[in-house]
Amino acid sequence: MPEVTSHPQGTPSWVELSTIDDQAALAFYGALFGWVDDPHEIGPDMFYHMQMLNGLEAAAIYQQSELERSHNVPPHWRTYFTVDNVDQSAEKAKELDGTLVMEPMDVFDAGRMTMIQDPQGAIFALWQPKEHIGFRVNGESGANMWSELLTTAPEDATKFYSGLLGLNSSKMPGPMDYTMLNVAETGVAGVMAINSEMGPIPPNWTVYFGVDNVDAAIKKAESLGGSTVVPAMDIPEIGRFAGLQDSQGAMFSVFQPAG
Repeated sequence: MPEVTSHPQGTPSWVELSTIDDQAALAFYGALFGWVDDPHEIGPDMFYHMQMLNGLEAAAIYQQSELERSHNVPPHWRTYFTVDNVDQSAEKAKELDGTLVMEPMDVFDAGRMTMIQDPQGAIFALWQPKEHIGFRVNGESGANMWSELLTTAPEDATKFYSGLLGLNSSKMPGPMDYTMLNVAETGVAGVMAINSEMGPIPPNWTVYFGVDNVDAAIKKAESLGGSTVVPAMDIPEIGRFAGLQDSQGAMFSVFQPAG
């Protein structure tokens, strides 16, 4: 696929892993997805590990802060959405009953961000790019493939994100009750209800990474100390996926497109 050079308003544009052991996470994902580490020092003995795929930014990994640890925040992947103006979007989120977890702030010369909790409790970030646009590789093996919100109130959540990001929505055909969030006619993320089979999980944004073979990826992840949470299954005419947990406990999914 060609290099990504920009992300439209409302599009998922970046993911980062907050983890309790960055070196172990680097080894796990490097072996699983072929990522190459490009560390950037952001403070004394603190690094933001850009993960490169074929020389292009695919994701990031960083060691949790003492503040996160003091609040017992588990390792997790965080999804960012590009917006034209972070400050205006932060105010809009509050009008829509979202909660600012982090006030808008500049991230060096990379861009401007804020972190928000939606009305159901899922946390995500907004990004206004400067030097860093987000993913420069997307939609292929080893890169971000899809973003999905698991929530307790899909209709309310759809209204929140549509209002905040200027998205429209549509129902995916088929027996599953699955809502697509779209930029114009292009689906950019999905929304579905947390059901009893998923267990007692909080609302969250899940990241899907592309792989050439889901079953081989499962075996590789387990050999690296990860585990399978959702066994591999097929979505007719769309692809095959599985839900995994890395060696520190962060959840993510892998996806193999049909055909």
